[in-house]
Amino acid sequence: MKLSCHRVKNLSYILIDDFFSVPELHEVIQETKELKSFSLEASETRTAFDKNGSNKTGKGLFLDTFYTENRSASPILKYSRKFFDPQLTKYAEKFDSFFGFIRQSNYDSTLLNYYTFGQEYRPHRDSARISTVIFLREGNFKGGNFAFPEQNHIVKAVHNRAVIFPSCVLHAAFPINGEGTRISIATFIERRNFDF
Repeated sequence: MKLSCHRVKNLSYILIDDFFSVPELHEVIQETKELKSFSLEASETRTAFDKNGSNKTGKGLFLDTFYTENRSASPILKYSRKFFDPQLTKYAEKFDSFFGFIRQSNYDSTLLNYYTFGQEYRPHRDSARISTVIFLREGNFKGGNFAFPEQNHIVKAVHNRAVIFPSCVLHAAFPINGEGTRISIATFIERRNFDF
């Protein structure tokens, strides 16, 4: 993994290139292929709605719901736990204390998204504290980059790259042009009060 910290205007974010190791990536890609037929239309995932409906035109699947009985059966859920590795969280918090929320979190959920020709995720904010997105590319296409519109900043959706950022920041995924599928794995990290 190659970590780098970035600050653009009022935004701090972290990039991780080569997020999955080669063997992990092989398992993750295989899982995305197997799960594609289970993905739901944007309206059914109930994510990023505004007065005009869903901001997303791709398909998706919440993995925590899909793997309710056995989360350890999912390579995606297993290998994306790296976001909570103490070395990574220490690195992130040293860059910006805001990322201390990762260490303090007690709940996360993961959404697997698929985008084909012309599909996008229009500007929206997530309802968590920290969001992470891992980009995967299948096929030959252009576009599909990730953006922070208020900062007028684009993050290239490089294969096997992850971005970590505050969930409250406006962000978007541009449409893809060409044959293939842009796959994203979004993890929403937060702290919840549980009544027992």
